[in-house]
Amino acid sequence: MEKKFVSITISIIIIFLIAVAVYTSYAPNSKKQKTVAASAETSTISMSLPETTLATTAIETPSAPSTTTAIETIETTAEDISKNLPTLKIIVYEGPVIIQDSDMCYYRVEAIVTGNPYPIIKFSKDDSNGAWGKNKAQVNLKNGESYDLVVTAVNSVGAVTKHIYLTWSQ
Repeated sequence: MEKKFVSITISIIIIFLIAVAVYTSYAPNSKKQKTVAASAETSTISMSLPETTLATTAIETPSAPSTTTAIETIETTAEDISKNLPTLKIIVYEGPVIIQDSDMCYYRVEAIVTGNPYPIIKFSKDDSNGAWGKNKAQVNLKNGESYDLVVTAVNSVGAVTKHIYLTWSQ
């Protein structure tokens, strides 16, 4: 019986220490933010996850006082993330198109996005200043020049960034 009591007491202490570590990592007034990084086609995903409350009650034993520990933690499911986090696909729908009698060409690129709420798109360079429409950009290049176009989709759940390397030489 005494070994069982010691075993239960040690288990309670371990659970309490884990709960304290989780709570301090995800305290609601903390300026820390949960970030998830994924690398697929040089993409970066970051998100702020919603907060929920989880209560844990320690086991009551006759010789130890009863304790209750409330743990505030961050909880989400893959379904929540996949429904709300932006997705981003970059396509070159025109180019390289060589501008006649010059040493220049252009690429026209479109960002295809999903997410709830619908994400805002940011291109690192758009030489057309939005002339080709929503989620489209034009990148002008001189002969022998290259450019790493960075496209970011942002909504209240998080941000997704992808790169496409454009180059032209004649």
